[in-house]
Amino acid sequence: MKLGICSMWGTSLDLFRSEVRLAAELGYELVTVGDSPSGWHEMVTSMTIAALEAPGAQIGSLVTSPFMRHPLVAANAFATLDELTGGRAVLGFATGGSTVLAIGRPPATQAEVRAEFAALRQLFAGEEIEWEGRPVKSLRFARKVPIYYSAFGPKALALAAQEADGAILFAGDQHLDAVEGRIAMLRDAATKAGRDPDALDIWVTSFISVRPRREQAIDDLKAFIAVNAMALRTPQALAMLPENVRPLVEAFQTRYDPSEHVVVGGKNVRLMDEMGLTEFLQDFDTIAGPEEHVADVLKRLEAMGVSTVIAALPGHADPLTTIRGLAAARKRK
Repeated sequence: MKLGICSMWGTSLDLFRSEVRLAAELGYELVTVGDSPSGWHEMVTSMTIAALEAPGAQIGSLVTSPFMRHPLVAANAFATLDELTGGRAVLGFATGGSTVLAIGRPPATQAEVRAEFAALRQLFAGEEIEWEGRPVKSLRFARKVPIYYSAFGPKALALAAQEADGAILFAGDQHLDAVEGRIAMLRDAATKAGRDPDALDIWVTSFISVRPRREQAIDDLKAFIAVNAMALRTPQALAMLPENVRPLVEAFQTRYDPSEHVVVGGKNVRLMDEMGLTEFLQDFDTIAGPEEHVADVLKRLEAMGVSTVIAALPGHADPLTTIRGLAAARKRK
């Protein structure tokens, strides 16, 4: 089982560097950086810093969105990073989270994602493309950078299985059966597309805190737990919520501030607590508890075929403790 972190440069460059450096020292194989331009420092610059601080790890985006940069600009940035790192760059993207809220547009459709895949593949291969009806020149310094897609629903999972080098799934220790179901869907879709299902790399990212008691761990993760409400924006997801919770979640979504996305103790956390949503949301996409519990979760995920587990850190109240704890849990399993 490989380990990764997702870190972002916020108020302290020193803290960002220390997170990346500690992960590298403890043998983490992957360092990723999120894309949230209204609330955090610029992603590609941050990835470059991470690449220099973790010279042996893969460096990826977790995640950017298709519409944030022209495909030529995105491809050039990642090809450049891949050359800088000697082939360690990974482009991870999704339909859009805090990026959507910040620029006032809806998430990318699966058709837009598929078009982005095609454009990036061609650009990474050194080919010219056509984009929005206009010709786009090829990259002079093209490199074949792997593309990972963060997928949730059946259509997105199928697209990841058909087009991506890897899939990024969210997971929580309270719903591991759901992760297993999504992996089965990925493999089935890959087989139907004529691909080897075992060749599709699977990463899992989670809001992880390693503490002696689950209650302590959950308290570390509140800024992340607030984000869980934003993952329930589709009509299908909202329809599955309990009737007494649905209007609260919808109201929270309208008041969520993307400029304070995953800010520890920020206004989104306070709003979640005020609305009484913390208890409901805390079981989604969290792995929280003592070292032995986390070790067991890692073991179960590995048995499902997950190659890498990524601890999300930007909204964590004590990220360095979890970087150490997750490394210790891996040794236990």
